[in-house]
Amino acid sequence: MLKRSILILSLFLLSVTVFGQDINNYKYVIVPKTFDFLKEPDQYQLNSLAKFLFEKYGFVAIFDDEPLPEDLIKNGCLALNADVVKDPGIFKTKLIIELTNCRKELVYESKMGESDHKKSEVAYKMAIREAFESFKTLNYKYKPAKNNDKLAEVPKTVVPTTSVNNKTEQNIPAVKGDSQLLYAQPIDSGYQLVDSTPKVVYTLIFSGKKDFYMVKGKQATVYKLDGNWVIAETVGEELQVQTLNIKF
Repeated sequence: MLKRSILILSLFLLSVTVFGQDINNYKYVIVPKTFDFLKEPDQYQLNSLAKFLFEKYGFVAIFDDEPLPEDLIKNGCLALNADVVKDPGIFKTKLIIELTNCRKELVYESKMGESDHKKSEVAYKMAIREAFESFKTLNYKYKPAKNNDKLAEVPKTVVPTTSVNNKTEQNIPAVKGDSQLLYAQPIDSGYQLVDSTPKVVYTLIFSGKKDFYMVKGKQATVYKLDGNWVIAETVGEELQVQTLNIKF
């Protein structure tokens, strides 16, 4: 009986903390507007339901097409990326909620929610609500990590902020250009940019936000600005911004 209790406790702790990562160190959850098993955005209002339930259990939930908070722009690894995965069952609808970090590592996986209701909309909503029951035991409460390296391989980066209408930039240094052509090669965490040698010049880690990447090993981010790819890098106390010539 004692061995069984220890095993259950170990499995619970493993579900909350993976590779030394405390789920409480993540401030946001990014929810996709479309799940892979559905045919259209927010079908059956399932994505909205997921966002609502994350908020119910204490998370700050953001749709992936919404503007990002300033601190998340500076450090994309403050967020977990949510997904709802459908198990290929025949007689029951089975859903699991997964949370991955900015390096696409699985940080948390819920129990499986199930429903045998014949109507798809009802079955999906019942299954996702049951899966979210797992979050009751998490007692999630955001607690900033003492060392941000626990969340990401790259340090926090200062990125210029845009005005509301996106027509003017605030506190942005002059943008310089780099004519060197870089080729984007897909990797598991994002892309690596190589020159004609070929030599890897930058490794881009996907932040969870479209067209926004962190640069591995540098205080820098790569993102789109007015239709051009730019790299914003902190050098000492100075922020340097230059355009990049990237071929995807």
